[in-house]
Amino acid sequence: MFPTLYQISEGLGIHMYGLMIMTALLAAFVVSSRRARMVGIDSDKLTTMYLLVALAGVAVSRLFHFLFTDQSAEFFENPLIYFYPSEGGLVFYGGPIGGVLVGVLYCMYFKIPTFKMLDIAAPAIMLGLAFGRVGCFLAGCCHGMHCEMPINHTVLALQGGEIVAVDGFPHYALLFYREGAGVTASAARDLPLFPTQVWEMTVAFTIFGLLSWIWKRLKFFDGQILILMMILYAGWRSTVENFRGDMTRGLDTAGSGLTTSQWISVAMVILAVLIGVFRIIYVKYKGFDLVAEEIPFVPEDIDEELIYWRQSVGI
Repeated sequence: MFPTLYQISEGLGIHMYGLMIMTALLAAFVVSSRRARMVGIDSDKLTTMYLLVALAGVAVSRLFHFLFTDQSAEFFENPLIYFYPSEGGLVFYGGPIGGVLVGVLYCMYFKIPTFKMLDIAAPAIMLGLAFGRVGCFLAGCCHGMHCEMPINHTVLALQGGEIVAVDGFPHYALLFYREGAGVTASAARDLPLFPTQVWEMTVAFTIFGLLSWIWKRLKFFDGQILILMMILYAGWRSTVENFRGDMTRGLDTAGSGLTTSQWISVAMVILAVLIGVFRIIYVKYKGFDLVAEEIPFVPEDIDEELIYWRQSVGI
């Protein structure tokens, strides 16, 4: 839709997808740092973790692309294509899986309250996803199927396509120009498509807001926010997959009628329930509080007047 902010030369430019991925990571880390201090975690100790989480998230999301898309056969024949910048892409589920695993190991090693950090990370992941889907919208990836509704009029025309109004559901659709830039599949160009990127962006922002509200006001046990995120996003992702039209996502995996992401969603819901059950059983068995004590972290050298000002403005 608007894949390139500035073209420096042929094959070299400032691309919106990359900018939005950077924005997603930055937003997630800023929110995580602020909330970590609120529950007594020194955010300065998280800097290295953020770097490792970002690297692991990108690495695993890229690996998922080669394992679960139509490039899997090519990848197994020549695994080195993983390192070719012109090949492959990113699969969202790989990001949280890789990032969370590295983050958990980091927290355990440095004795950072793991489930408190996971509850902080869960809304941040949704915030990052929301910005990431803005990138998908601009780049033309993760697009929807042909909605097969007549176009009524153009709402907004951009560099690589249009937002159009259609007569019937979904009422608004995305149309990517055949000669436009971006990574939209050629068979899907010049057709009104379900706006799956916009839907997911909206839902991700909504889940971020909901989880943030629950984290502040309705948290009953450490790990609850992570579990809610897993269930809410899995339910949404399983639904929106029915409208996705990018065939590289592994449609009808193994003849089951489910996509790769829908299978992962099923596994994620099961895992979320197991985490919740075992977490509560373990805490009660050990006699711990369901929500461990949370004392805001204040650096030793911070000025008392600054503390008062930060509390007064809610920072």
